Amino acid sequence: MSKILLFSLIFHSLFFQSQKLNGDLQFRKNDKLDQKFSSEERNRIIYNILPIKDSEDLVTIRILFPRQIIELRKNKNNKYFGFVINKTTQYNYSKRDRNELKNTVEFFQKTPIEEDKIKELMNKLILSDQNNLPTDSLIENWNRNYLHCNKVNFQFKTLNNIQEQEYNCPLQQDEEKQTIKIIAENIRFVQSQLKLDSIYSTFENILPLGKSYSYDGYRMMYKLTKKQNEIREKYKPYREYLKSHKDSIDHYLESFIRNINLKSKKINCFETYHLEFSKKGNLKKISVMDSDKPKLKDALGLKDFLEDKKEIRRCKKVIREIFVNTDLSWLNLKFSLNRSISFDLYGNPQLSDNTIY
Repeated sequence: MSKILLFSLIFHSLFFQSQKLNGDLQFRKNDKLDQKFSSEERNRIIYNILPIKDSEDLVTIRILFPRQIIELRKNKNNKYFGFVINKTTQYNYSKRDRNELKNTVEFFQKTPIEEDKIKELMNKLILSDQNNLPTDSLIENWNRNYLHCNKVNFQFKTLNNIQEQEYNCPLQQDEEKQTIKIIAENIRFVQSQLKLDSIYSTFENILPLGKSYSYDGYRMMYKLTKKQNEIREKYKPYREYLKSHKDSIDHYLESFIRNINLKSKKINCFETYHLEFSKKGNLKKISVMDSDKPKLKDALGLKDFLEDKKEIRRCKKVIREIFVNTDLSWLNLKFSLNRSISFDLYGNPQLSDNTIY
């Protein structure tokens, strides 16, 4: 490690230390310089976890899931200790522009593991020979053609012997193969014995309200404030009523999309459009999210800005043409309803329902 990088690491460790919020929940505001560090260095800075090569214990096993880190150790006095770290990233956006990310904050919680459980897990992993199994790139016909599935890393250090394995989408493989079966069984055993889903739910429950969180940068969770929860409960009958008619409404509206040919329109609709329908099914309003609206500061110039606004007007006109003859009076709906529509690269419209029922 270069002297400059080592100094940066020490500086970050001292001046960007994590802070306790309440109980054992901790947080640390991320810094732009964090991107220069490896995942091992980030784990040292944020979670105070040393690289496994620096472990002085007889046996150290580290398992890294996207949202949790499991540490299992046996020291030179044959004492066992370990912990689970639950972790997630809080995303804070600008109030003026919900598409502009202001900063991110790491939230985490360390939960100790009972000694008997550590022994059981270590014995299972070592006796199954997990530490000597190949990484996924060395396993024949390992399938990596899955989107947004989890990755699991195993790290072992026994005295000075270090083994590491990485498995992308390990629970979506062909488990008829013995090696893959062992890997999958070990992962499920760890998840089950430590009740990882349960303790992560407990961790999520104590995160601050009114914020967005993600443990992998893809799956987003927003925690409602107390007031927002009250509003959600107030409109629960409304949501349940519309949910009971959802399939009929979706099938009906999608029939208009299937029956229209937009190839001659030559449109470039890259935004998501919010649609509001009346109780009778008439299209009342079309709007574009603020984050999708053209902004002069982001445009190449005034001409480009005005052209973007003109294109949105054209897209709205096309959407009105699609739903000009909609009529849901046969359902006798009690409430109005909302849907969203977007277009793929070929101009094909796709209807979606963003209601959280």
